[in-house]
Amino acid sequence: MTVRRALLIVLTMLLLASLACNLAREQVIEITATPDLIAAGGQVPGDPTGALVPTPNLARTLPTQAPQRDDNTYVVQGGDTFNVIASRYGIEPEELRTLNPDLPDANVLELGDILNVPDMNIAAGPYLKLIPDSELVYSPAASDFSVAEFLADRESYLSTYSERSSYDDQVRSGPEIITTVATNYSVNPRLLLALLEYRGGWLSQPQASSSAERYPFGLVDDGLQGLEDQTIAMANALNQGYYAWKYRGDIPVQPMVLSDGTRLVLDATLNPGTIGVQYALGIYNTYERWQTDVSATGFYQTYVSLFGNPFAYTIDPLVPRDLQQPDLTLPFAPGEIWRYSGGPHGGYNTGSAWAAIDFAPPDLPDDYPVTSSCYLSPYAVIASAPGVVVRSADGQVVLDLDGDGNEHTGWTLLYMHVDQQNRVQVGDQLQTGDRIGQPSCEGGFSNGTHLHFARRYNGEWIPAECTDCAPDVTAPPFVLSGWVVAKLPGQPYAEYQGTITNLALAAADPYYEASIAEASRLEDINLVSW
Repeated sequence: MTVRRALLIVLTMLLLASLACNLAREQVIEITATPDLIAAGGQVPGDPTGALVPTPNLARTLPTQAPQRDDNTYVVQGGDTFNVIASRYGIEPEELRTLNPDLPDANVLELGDILNVPDMNIAAGPYLKLIPDSELVYSPAASDFSVAEFLADRESYLSTYSERSSYDDQVRSGPEIITTVATNYSVNPRLLLALLEYRGGWLSQPQASSSAERYPFGLVDDGLQGLEDQTIAMANALNQGYYAWKYRGDIPVQPMVLSDGTRLVLDATLNPGTIGVQYALGIYNTYERWQTDVSATGFYQTYVSLFGNPFAYTIDPLVPRDLQQPDLTLPFAPGEIWRYSGGPHGGYNTGSAWAAIDFAPPDLPDDYPVTSSCYLSPYAVIASAPGVVVRSADGQVVLDLDGDGNEHTGWTLLYMHVDQQNRVQVGDQLQTGDRIGQPSCEGGFSNGTHLHFARRYNGEWIPAECTDCAPDVTAPPFVLSGWVVAKLPGQPYAEYQGTITNLALAAADPYYEASIAEASRLEDINLVSW
């Protein structure tokens, strides 16, 4: 997980690092097992009898775009920063400053300020729906799919490939790598396999070319060589396109810059799953090649040749508009004082929805033996609701709240950086308050002991707050023991920043101040207890 901000004071242990909609509800939400889901739309998957053409997409409400005076000026809106505006136009901040030499201070923008912006000679993406959302997310539609079983009868390079994994420094097979990345990122393994075949031929060929072996997904970057790094980069890019569109509404609005310099705006009426694929295929790509990739005869036909019509796997809606969160407690024992060390940020790496928040354990006793900011905390994290443990590995514990033993259906909670020592095991049935394990730095990337805590529903990362979601998208507020999570007002792109508010105290005291996400022990602005 990417660390966006972290300070380290080893000797004094004053600092802990951060990782890497209605507020109230009165009724009790009963957690029930997810019913059998019936795929809708399209023919039953199988060997296609002819070329399938992607289905037209239903109309979608467009996100509100900032008003333009003309093609070369921009009116500053609430939440804008200089860097955000530059990103929206696909340029560096320095170029935007050059266009606005009379701006006294780029760090201070006022609502209504008028900025000069570059001419927007932008290419448009096609209006073709490639996959349903349930084929990008590791959803109930793929819960019974096995990469190893699918490859069992194929003489493929993927079946015989192996490399040493960065997750545990153990040698993992090709199918294991795809499965692990798909599970961690909650990206559909069928989609990853189809992209791997389309870009690298790893499923149809017994030996990959030298280029395809180095860059299996076609992401030509010397820092991304080998199957695991390429799969991670592709999964993160798919999530980036999907969640940035669905929950931030910004991918189709701001242009992405292709490797040949083309500024490309994706069709804002397409579904998030298609946007995710189009976005991922645009990375390290030219406009000419990208047009082929996202056409009806490009990646889509590779998917069909492997798995049949993708729309036969449709689950719609994947996340109901009226979804409500079940009752959850804070993930630590009553009476303990923890620190809210990280506001809303990526559930897993930077691409997923800002589904996660961080908590740092209480201050250590003076005589507790510690030599660095990464240590095994003596304080435990607990189950926030009843459920069954469906994953316990690589510093992660996933708690399945509907009890069906399937982490791709219904509500699940991710506990990250839980040390393997005395950690719960797969199959353990837990009640609210039962011990899960102890926070550490294990799993992902962390340089300070803390707990990374996130929600998913039907495999989709659920954002901790949804005030900046696309107009027709909702998400239930993240409420824990009566504390509600929020991003900083007017700063939609301030990852890791945010507040957590005790609703009862706020209602009773007009001077109450919410706790502010802060990865420091120098101040008491981030204290949380129940």
